[in-house]
Amino acid sequence: MPSEASLPLTATVRLPRVRGLRVRGQILTRAAELASIDGLDQVSIGRLATAMQMSKSGLYAYFTSKEDLQLATIDCAWRVFEEHVLQPGDDAVEALLERWISYYEREIFPGGCLFVTAGMEFANRDGPVHDALAAALERQVAALEGAIARAGAAGDDDAASLSATDAGQVAFELHAVLTAGNQRFRISRDAAAFAHARAAIERLLA
Repeated sequence: MPSEASLPLTATVRLPRVRGLRVRGQILTRAAELASIDGLDQVSIGRLATAMQMSKSGLYAYFTSKEDLQLATIDCAWRVFEEHVLQPGDDAVEALLERWISYYEREIFPGGCLFVTAGMEFANRDGPVHDALAAALERQVAALEGAIARAGAAGDDDAASLSATDAGQVAFELHAVLTAGNQRFRISRDAAAFAHARAAIERLLA
């Protein structure tokens, strides 16, 4: 059993760690917001330090390099996407697609889908950042394909028909519609883009 003298030391050790994780999370959220607007390559230690009102040396306590920061930003953005779109637990294809469009409509990230924007930005480059973005986009398509396959296995006649046709192809087309709706809204600021996306999805599912 720990002595009374040891208890304050334990609290002293744990509190900075908890605080550090919280600050890191705040930094990455801000980094993802900036990346969604201006591009992932514009997210540097210096710019982020200014945005967070921190010193560069303070940020280097959390990230060893710009690439390290970019990879952590991608991971943060994925966890946010997962929380809002994938995790609620309703496996119905229609519900998943509606959450996805709502995610864009509510502008969870102020610049729209970070993965699409940064994916184009890094499309012709090599390296870990390119690979992480490519993997994120593949996971998005895989989530759609999995939802179609599960619905078909559960006895949904429409989904079974889609799955039998080619779940991978349908998932690709749905993802294309979703990202096109997001991009059209970003450049036009016209919410009708999402109405068009919903209509296209309804046609695909039918």
